[in-house]
Amino acid sequence: MNWQSVGNFVSQIINPLILAFAVFALFLFLTSKKRKDYIEDELIKWEKNDSITGFDENGKIYESYKKLNFVYTLFITLISVFPLLGMLGTVSALLGIDMSSSEAISSAKDSFFYALSSTFLGIICAIVFKLLNAAKLYDIEDIAQRLLKVIKNLRQEGINEEKKQKTGWRI
Repeated sequence: MNWQSVGNFVSQIINPLILAFAVFALFLFLTSKKRKDYIEDELIKWEKNDSITGFDENGKIYESYKKLNFVYTLFITLISVFPLLGMLGTVSALLGIDMSSSEAISSAKDSFFYALSSTFLGIICAIVFKLLNAAKLYDIEDIAQRLLKVIKNLRQEGINEEKKQKTGWRI
């Protein structure tokens, strides 16, 4: 296996890959925020009514909660992937350096550019999305705890079988 070829190939695609992951992370961030806001609005309505019938009859809030957890967990995981992708770009670019002759060594500056740019891009994306998470999504866990309390109360109070079948509510 020619590690130089592998290193050159990976180092040239890693920056576009990091940027593609950044776009995906932005999508996940916006989706998490939208779902969080929806769940929060529904919880406020239910808490004001303080009755089972005030709770989302079709179980949409429970489904939205599950989707929020999935999207938010994926977003948080992606934040930690950015520096790893940057390091992968660094290592692959350094693997691509040809040290066989003095001419090859002098042309190694492109490999160093890919190495440093991928590290930089990975770290910057991780920082930006970590700050976005801290600034805008700090209360997702609070909302999740409130929702779980509501679900627990519903379980304790019980929902008759007719209502379960009628509304499609799954607990």
